[in-house]
Amino acid sequence: MQPLKPSITLTLVAASALSAAASAQVNPFVFYPQDPERQTVTCTSFVGRPDGNLAAEALMEVNRDYFRGVGDSNGIVRVFGVYHWLADELLSTSETYDIVLRDVLPGGGPDMSPVGEIVRIQNLSSPPSTANQRGTWILYDGFGLGGGVLFNFNQLPSNTFYAGVDLAANPAWPATDGHSLFRADLLSANTSATLGENERLGAPNPTWAGKQGVPSFTTPWTYILGPLVTSPNLHVGGIDPLSSRLGANGANIGMNGLFPDVSGNPRSDGIMVRVTDTLAPGGLCFLGASLGFRPPVFHFGLTGILIGHSHIGTVPIPMEVGRLQAGVYEFGIATPGTVPTFMIGQNLVFQAIVWDDTITLAEWTNAQAVYF
Repeated sequence: MQPLKPSITLTLVAASALSAAASAQVNPFVFYPQDPERQTVTCTSFVGRPDGNLAAEALMEVNRDYFRGVGDSNGIVRVFGVYHWLADELLSTSETYDIVLRDVLPGGGPDMSPVGEIVRIQNLSSPPSTANQRGTWILYDGFGLGGGVLFNFNQLPSNTFYAGVDLAANPAWPATDGHSLFRADLLSANTSATLGENERLGAPNPTWAGKQGVPSFTTPWTYILGPLVTSPNLHVGGIDPLSSRLGANGANIGMNGLFPDVSGNPRSDGIMVRVTDTLAPGGLCFLGASLGFRPPVFHFGLTGILIGHSHIGTVPIPMEVGRLQAGVYEFGIATPGTVPTFMIGQNLVFQAIVWDDTITLAEWTNAQAVYF
């Protein structure tokens, strides 16, 4: 791991067959304490790699126990590329990497065999620079396919897949050069991080180090990393007023939202829901919920076309209606101290519809669970 430094610079680039115009027409599905597209990121613990300076794939797990409907286009998942924040110890030397989508093994974990590789784009490079300093590239790497990479989510074992960046071994990292990713450490990582995730005790690790020739393993942090999709995003946020790990006011929309602590000893987290959409930045947003996931239902609605599936049933619990402002709307669900302890052991699932009422086109967000 490598600490953040004040000299970091942020530069936006659209790379690998995804033009700057196209990057405005996709939504990075990122699982991180803050929204890197719309919020100032103050929660990053370190920049790091999945297995130090050894070769490994940094993999975000889109797990059906936590998320359903990511990239859903009426039952076919469409993924257009992979998004990540590349931290480079020396900007004047270009870094080379691959992007990859992977299937899941029947017993869990990424399938690292050739059969498990859904798609790979090789030998991508960070842009050239004359700066002899440390810096950051925000990368939208596309697969170069107009309709995206298509696969049937329901045919994947356990309905889980992985999106990631493959990093070659680099003995120079972090002393003099090398590529790493922004990460937020879990409390269970037992590092020196004062910023990062704020999960409940006992929560599982959310990311993986994909390895060839030796077993892959989970890693106790989240990355600014995820698949590029056209469907709108929904994240549940946890609100813990006793914690300063976010580094700012607001809710942790990563592990604290997925695994809040409502025990009252001493935490009693609140929860909220954040919906984001670049494609319909002023759309109407309808939020619903259910106790646990429901079998996927496809139906038409509103006054136009409704894309995707409901994972909260045909008659979900209605929650709230709002209108996105600059591509985001936040729903307050429960303030800290108000979630009753009888909810411990239960899970709620939230999902929303974003309706672009200027063109009468609506789309389901992904659904996400919150485990009390």
